[in-house]
Amino acid sequence: MILALLACAEPTLTIGYGVAGDFIPYVEGEVVTMTTAPQGGFGVPIRASTTDLFCGTDEQPNAPFEVLLETRIDGEVSASFVNDTAVLYCQDDETGLVWDLVVGFDSSVYNDVDALVSLHGQEVEMYVVGTDFYGDSAEATLLVEISAE
Repeated sequence: MILALLACAEPTLTIGYGVAGDFIPYVEGEVVTMTTAPQGGFGVPIRASTTDLFCGTDEQPNAPFEVLLETRIDGEVSASFVNDTAVLYCQDDETGLVWDLVVGFDSSVYNDVDALVSLHGQEVEMYVVGTDFYGDSAEATLLVEISAE
């Protein structure tokens, strides 16, 4: 008797950006700009592309998706926000895509122009964890440089 073991693929999450259905991964050390964060304050706008997480069915090609978004400056968490209303959309290549996310900064610290300008040139770690409808998750960490221009 021959036993065949099927390897389950490990879910992945990649941090990037894009317009419409496009997804372009950020690269380590990339210079990024800030925008207003829906959770208040400012942050880096992102999209996340996933593999092997539930993004829906043929009849309903999207699914609820919870996303933890953190910024870390010098190894310390600057801000942490859970978006529990995100939606993961199935793509033609069988990946999932979520957009309209912002990895924010502590709005009590970075609350005026001078504070935001102080982030210019700063290396910031973005940490993102996405969890699908069934509780499976994937995470990504990416170091970027902030541009306040």
